[in-house]
Amino acid sequence: MKQKWLTKGTIAVLLMAFLTGCSGQVSPLESSAILPSSTAPSKRNSSEESAASDVNSGSETVTPESKAKKTLSQMTLEQKVGQLFFLCYRKDADGNNLFKLDEASQKQIQSIQPGGIALFEENISTVEGVRSYIQTAESQEKLPPFISIDQEGGRIQRIKNTDSIPVTTVPPMMEVGNTGDTVLARKIGNVLGSELSVFGFNLDFAPDCDVFSNPNNTVIGNRSFSSDPNVVASMSIAVSNGLRDAGMIPVIKHFPGHGDTDADTHVGYAVSNKTKAELEQTELVPFREQIQSGAEIIMVAHISLPQINGDNTPATLSQPVVTGILRNEFGFHGVAVTDAMDMGAITENYTSAEAATTALKAGMDMILMPKDPEEAYQAILQAVQNGTISEERLDTSVLRILTLKYKYDLFDHKKLPDPSILGCEEHQKVVQQVTG
Repeated sequence: MKQKWLTKGTIAVLLMAFLTGCSGQVSPLESSAILPSSTAPSKRNSSEESAASDVNSGSETVTPESKAKKTLSQMTLEQKVGQLFFLCYRKDADGNNLFKLDEASQKQIQSIQPGGIALFEENISTVEGVRSYIQTAESQEKLPPFISIDQEGGRIQRIKNTDSIPVTTVPPMMEVGNTGDTVLARKIGNVLGSELSVFGFNLDFAPDCDVFSNPNNTVIGNRSFSSDPNVVASMSIAVSNGLRDAGMIPVIKHFPGHGDTDADTHVGYAVSNKTKAELEQTELVPFREQIQSGAEIIMVAHISLPQINGDNTPATLSQPVVTGILRNEFGFHGVAVTDAMDMGAITENYTSAEAATTALKAGMDMILMPKDPEEAYQAILQAVQNGTISEERLDTSVLRILTLKYKYDLFDHKKLPDPSILGCEEHQKVVQQVTG
């Protein structure tokens, strides 16, 4: 399908029309993209509250980074280490779905104070149930966490349409990419983001920026926008902007590109034997473009790149990949988060302690879902205490994390949008433009 070119004025009119369509209410996109964190009270103490408020006094220019620096200066070492972790609680000790956080999970959150919490299908019951789960998690934390989920569209939609949760079913991104319409792609991002905000989420592990360049790849498939890296770049940027319009933080994944592997990192090593020059032609194109357009957080995959590393070290643990390519060459200074560290590519070859410390040394900022959270947390804490990892290095990551949280106003508790946004007529019309 041919690309549809519109003037800036036309785009603005279309977006405004879209924004006021759901139940006659104003969409989060129309406001200043402020994130509704939670209506639950926070357990922050007075010194931590002052870290968030004192920076507003005086004549200095107040920025998310200046606020973050103030907060960082008042944090303990233990709190700093906690910010590096993205944890999840899917089932209880008996294997039952955790629709509400049990005592053991709450105690671990209180102990580690993780920088992020991820929810999955096992946590999804009703709108109020998810809201309660999130508010309970937030109430255990002294600093606001990222509250995340995988809601890409297609087969990766952790929140599915049910009688109790009438969310909009978004088609696979391959279908969105096939339209060639970036304005429509941005609307799709807004549909995803505005509906997630109803529950209290503030971060979506989407969009998928992998190029579908290997037909034997069953992990990515139609999660990708296209086999054309330029289409993936333009469409993923549009969806990212749509998520941001709704106050949702988009996560660009899976760097440096998972589209040409035919193995699954959930099980074990997935190897790409491409050279750096070959990666530059395809896999790396969307990520470079995303960074240039303002990507704030990027997920790094566990894929192995022996032509770059000389062995099967996963990209998440590779200094040449994370620091060398992502940081130094591409100039990415945002938050780098690992793919889930309970996947086979990691657990079959590294302990939770080894994986966490190696990832941080490679240049990562956040550790997603370590198999043993306590072991991983203690390993980094001890590494900083004994000087294996400098506190300056730790502070660099924590500052990035806090700056992003201030940018999206996670320290401010906002009223959650009305559930009537879920599956509303205007959102259904957007989806119909994709599916025909």
